[in-house]
Amino acid sequence: MAELPWLPETLRNKVLSASNAASEALREDLCAVCLIGASAGPNRNFRGNSVELLIVARELPEATLDVLGAELGPLLRDGLQIRMVTQLELEGSTDVLALELAEWRARNVVLAGEDPFSELTIAPDDLRHELERALRTLAHRLRNRLLWCLATHQRHLDPMLRDALERLTMVGYHTLELLGQPLPLGEGQALARFADWAGVSAEGLDALRERLTHNGQATDPIAELRALASVTNAACARIDTLNDD
Repeated sequence: MAELPWLPETLRNKVLSASNAASEALREDLCAVCLIGASAGPNRNFRGNSVELLIVARELPEATLDVLGAELGPLLRDGLQIRMVTQLELEGSTDVLALELAEWRARNVVLAGEDPFSELTIAPDDLRHELERALRTLAHRLRNRLLWCLATHQRHLDPMLRDALERLTMVGYHTLELLGQPLPLGEGQALARFADWAGVSAEGLDALRERLTHNGQATDPIAELRALASVTNAACARIDTLNDD
C-alpha cells in the first residue's frame, strides 16, 4: 500500500483506515481503492482537506453497503470524501463522464487492489464534448458572478476563484493531452500553454495562482475574476475545433 508521505499525518491515517476498511468489507468484490484528485496528481498539490477516495467494486449489494456504512461512518462524519462505483459503471460511463474519468485516470494513487484505469478507453470525441461542457458551464458561472459582484459590491471571492482556477487548470491539462502535447508538471506552465492555445495571455492567471498558493490578500478580485473569464471565454471560442488542431 502507498504510504502517502505528502499528506498530513492525521489525514493520511484516515485515508489508510478507510482503504483497509473497504478492503475488509468487500474482500473478493474489491477491484481497487484509489486516492484521486489534486492531492494524488504528479505534483501532489494538497489544499486544505481536498482529499477524495474512489472505491471500485465488482458488485455493491445492499448488505455490503450496510457493512461499509458502519465501517466508514466515523471517517465520513469526520469529513473524508468517498465515492463508490462498480467496475461495470466505470467502464460504461466513458462517454457521459469522459472528463471526470480522464481526471481520475491522470491523478490517482492505488491504495488497494489493481489499477482500475489501466484498460479504460476514452474516445477523443467524448472527451472534447465534456471539455466544451465544462468550459461553457464555467464561462456562464464566471459571468453570472461578475454581474453579481458589480451589482452588490461583493469582494470576498477567494473560494470561488480557487475553485474556478482549479477547474480551468484541469480542463487545460486534458485539452493539452487531447492535442498530443507533452504535459508539464507545473500548473503555471500548463495554464500558460493552454492560454497560448486559446490565443490569450495567462499573465493574470499566473498572478492569481501565486496569490492563492500563498494565501495572499486580494487587492483587485474583480480583475482576477475578469482574467479567469478572459481565458475561459477564449478557450470556449476554440474548443469546437479542438479535434481539428
